[in-house]
Order: sequence, then C-alpha cells, then structure tokens
Amino acid sequence: MKICAFAMLAMAHAFAVPSTATAQDEGRITEIRVHGNHTTPDADILAIAGLALGEAATPDRLTEAESRLLASRRFTTIEVRRRYQSIADPSQILVILLVDELPGVSRDNLIPGPLGRLGQAAMWLPILSFADGYGFTYGARVSVVNKLGSRSRVSAPLTWGGERRAALEVERAFDNGPLTVMRGTVAVHRNVNPHFHLPDTRREARFEADRALTSWLRVGGDARVTQIDFGPNDARHQAAGGHVVLDTRPDPSFPRNGALARVAWERIGFEGGSSGRWSTDLRGYVGLVRGSVLALRAQTVRAGAALPPSEQVLLGGSDSLRGYRAGYRAGDGIAATSAEIRVPLTSPLSVGRFGGKVFVDTGTTWPTGMPLSKQQFDHGAGGGIYFGAAALTAGLDVAWPRHGHARWHFGLGLTF
Repeated sequence: MKICAFAMLAMAHAFAVPSTATAQDEGRITEIRVHGNHTTPDADILAIAGLALGEAATPDRLTEAESRLLASRRFTTIEVRRRYQSIADPSQILVILLVDELPGVSRDNLIPGPLGRLGQAAMWLPILSFADGYGFTYGARVSVVNKLGSRSRVSAPLTWGGERRAALEVERAFDNGPLTVMRGTVAVHRNVNPHFHLPDTRREARFEADRALTSWLRVGGDARVTQIDFGPNDARHQAAGGHVVLDTRPDPSFPRNGALARVAWERIGFEGGSSGRWSTDLRGYVGLVRGSVLALRAQTVRAGAALPPSEQVLLGGSDSLRGYRAGYRAGDGIAATSAEIRVPLTSPLSVGRFGGKVFVDTGTTWPTGMPLSKQQFDHGAGGGIYFGAAALTAGLDVAWPRHGHARWHFGLGLTF
C-alpha cells in the first residue's frame, strides 16, 4: 500500500510539472513594438490591439490582439510576433506588431473608402496622341497590378477626341506553362472613318493569347466579336485567327540592325458572308555611317472575298503613304512599301533623340478578284524630323505626291 501511494504521488507530481512549465514559458509582456505603419500613430495601434505591459503573453491573447487590429479595417494584413527579450530570463516577452496599412490611409482619413483605396493602389497614366486623319486623342488610363494573381494587370483606359474609347483590359503573364501572356478586352469606341467620312462605333469583346518560343519569336491567336454601327448600317462581325511575330530589334524606340516581321491570318464573318484575310508587315533596319539608319518596310493585306466597307483597309497618311491624306483610298487589299534614311542629330547617350529623315513611299489598294499587277500605284517622297524622349515621341513630315501640292503629316504619342 505504501508503494502504491508513493507511485500515485509521483505520477501526480509528474503531471503537475508540465502545466507549471507552460505557465512560465508564456511569460509576461515587457515591451511592444510597432513596425510597418507610416500614417497611423503607434499609440492608436496599441490602443486598438489592447495589449499592456506586464500581462501574460498567451497565444490566445496575441490572437485576440491580431483580430482586433484586422477588425479596425485600417490594415490589409497583420502579423503579431512573439520573441524572447532576454536569453537569461525567458519570462520577458517582446511582442512585435507588423502592420500593412490600407492604400489611401492619411492622417485625416484613417479608414479610406473604396475610391480612396483605388486612388492610392492604382497607377494613373495620361494618354495623349495625334493620329493623321483622326486628330488629337486625350484621356487617362488607370491600372492595378497583381490583383488577379502574380504578374496580372487590370486597366481601364478612357479617351476623348479623335478616338472616344472606354475599355476594361485584363492581362496575365505566366512564367511557366503553354502560354506566356493572355489578354482580354471589353471596349466601346468611336471615331470617324477618314475615307467614307462616316461615324464608326464599335462595341467589342476580344481575347488574345501568346506563346514566346524564344526571346525574339512568338506565336499566338486571337478572337473577337464586334457590334459595328457604321453610318446607317448596323452589323455583328466575328473573327478568329493566329499570328507569328519575329522581333530582333535591340531598341524598338530607335531600331538599328534589327528586324520586325508579323504575319497573321484571320477568318472574318460578317453580314452576308465571310472571308479569310492575310496580313504581313515586314520591317528591316540597317545601320549606316555616323549612327544613321536605313529603314525598309513592306506591308500587304489580302482578302479572299469582298469585305464590307467597315472592314476595308485604308491607304494614305503617315502610316502608309505620305503625301496623301489619311484614308485617301480604301479596299479589300493593300500593298505598300517605304524606304527611309534616319539621321540622328543628338548623341545616343542623350536623354532625348532628335534627327532628320528622307523617305520614299509607294502603295495601292485593290478589290478582291482583281490582280495586283493591274493596279495603279501612288508615290510620295519627302523628308521630316523626329523627336523622342522617354515615353514621348513626335514627328513632322512633308511629302509631295505624284501630282499636286505638298502635304504635312504630324504624329504624336505618349506611351508607357
């Protein structure tokens, strides 16, 4: 009996020791630190957390403090860390409050609303351009990143002027997998067709996907559904196709000793029929003496059947045939070439680029079913200046057509 009583006493003592050790391990809070806050004062954070020096640093107490901070709606993330302040005395506990304040938090507004958070989390970029035949377009783009996963971006551009456009654009890039990037767009935009002089309003949903095979070669596909109001006509068009892009340009802003080639095919369904359409855009850049560059371009578009006016390709203006107004001609197909010598007048190391150029353009359009060799080509020649600094590019050209007076062409772009 004495042996049993002794054994029971020993067992009771054994079970009592861990509970006493646990109470000692929890310790007491001897210091509290706040990190990560840039606007909310430390005193306010400590008051919300409700922690006090000298109280027990139990897991439940620290979890409660974390919940109180999250419930305040001032922070996106909260982390409460428990550290020993002294190696010699494990009962002294340091508590660290790591906080990440909501975007838009200010001294006057510690709990910002949705618009305030959006204003701080989003990137706001201006849009400004001048396109030959369409005029000035101005507006802004608001974007947020990584809201739909890593390397994602959601943008909402809004423009007025030459092109009135409102859109929602979603883009997601991938480090691994079959696709490199996916894009989806829902947009409504309106301009005036410079050839037919009719208002062109489009409500469109578009999807694109690309796969980068190498650093200079990518393939992809796209599809779109577009509701088109072209003058008095109202129609729905569907299109889907694929493309291959080769780009070896070291510096796209001022290419030298590189090439850009894009070949694409799409099938377009429209009122009364459908048609396949091939398009190619080939550009080469050869470095000459003293930093000058010879730039060559050839572009073609060829349709398998007659297209409605809203899908026809335009010829003329600074993008294809200088010396003629934008939209000078329109057709189911287009063929145009250009040769240009660009001579920089500033050092390659300067912030901005400025220089001059001379060029010769030629081009034509034709209806489906007619041979290209039977078409009349128009020619333009002239010169101009160009300027580029960071995201801003501008150019002014003057060109003479085969017959008639010289025509000025101005271009402006602000891109990010």
